[in-house]
Amino acid sequence: MLREFLCTLLVRCPSSARRLGLAHEHAAIAARHARVREAWQPHLAASKAAILAGADRCISRRTVLVIGAGDCLDVPVEELAGRFESVLLADVVVSTTARHLARQFRNRVRCVQWDATGALGALASRRRTIRPEEAIRLFDSANPGPPPEREPDLVVSANCISQLGLVPAHALAAASDDECLPEQCATAAAKQHLRWLAARHGVRVILADVARLNIAPNGSLLKREDLQQRLGLRLPDRTWRWNLAPIPEWSPDFHRVHEVGVWFDGPTA
Repeated sequence: MLREFLCTLLVRCPSSARRLGLAHEHAAIAARHARVREAWQPHLAASKAAILAGADRCISRRTVLVIGAGDCLDVPVEELAGRFESVLLADVVVSTTARHLARQFRNRVRCVQWDATGALGALASRRRTIRPEEAIRLFDSANPGPPPEREPDLVVSANCISQLGLVPAHALAAASDDECLPEQCATAAAKQHLRWLAARHGVRVILADVARLNIAPNGSLLKREDLQQRLGLRLPDRTWRWNLAPIPEWSPDFHRVHEVGVWFDGPTA
C-alpha cells in the first residue's frame, strides 16, 4: 500500500485525472506487475513484438506516437528509439519510468501528457452531478484533437482502449446507482478512440482486449465475456492470452485471463 501511495504522488497527472482515479489506477497496475511479473512476461513480449512488426510496415520513420504508454512495460522503447527520429510516450498519467526513458534517450524519446479521450476535464468538473446518459454522450462526442506535435508515421494504442472510459466512470457518483454505466462509458470511449485512430495517416497498431476469461485451477473455462463485437472490430491479426491476475490476485477460486488481439492498419512499406 505504501508503494502504491508513493507512486500516485510521484506521477505527473492533471488534477482532473487524479479525481477520476487514474493516478491510483496507474499505481495499482505497477504494483500488480511487481507481484506477478513472471505471469505477465509472455504478454509483454508479444505486445512488444507486435509494435515492432507495425514499425516494420512504416514507409517513413520520423515519429511514433504511443498512446497509453504508462510504465512502458509493453513498449519496446529502446528499439523504437533506434528506428525513429522521435518517440512520443503519451499518457494522461506520466510515470517516473517514462520520464527516466526520456532522459536516457534524450534526443529521441519525449513524454507527452495527453488525454486520449478529450473528455476527462469536463467529466471531472461534473463528477458528482453528471447523469449516466450525459456521461456516455460525453465520451462518445469528445475529441482529443490532433496528435501531439504532428501526424505520426506509426501510432500505437497500447493495451489501453478498454480502460479509457471504464476507470473514470467508476469515479462518477452516478455509477453507484447504475452498475452498467462504467461498461457503457468504456464502449463509448473505445469507439470514439477507434474513430480517431482511423483518421490517422500512418500505420496504426491497436493492442486491445478481445475477451475476459475466468479460468479454474484445473484449466477449465468458467466464464467468458467477449469484447470484440461490442466495438465492431474485425478479427484481429494476432491473438494471445494474458494471465492478468493469477490466483489469488483477482479471486481465490479462478485466474483472471484476458485474450488480447492486435490489429495492423494503414500503409505498408
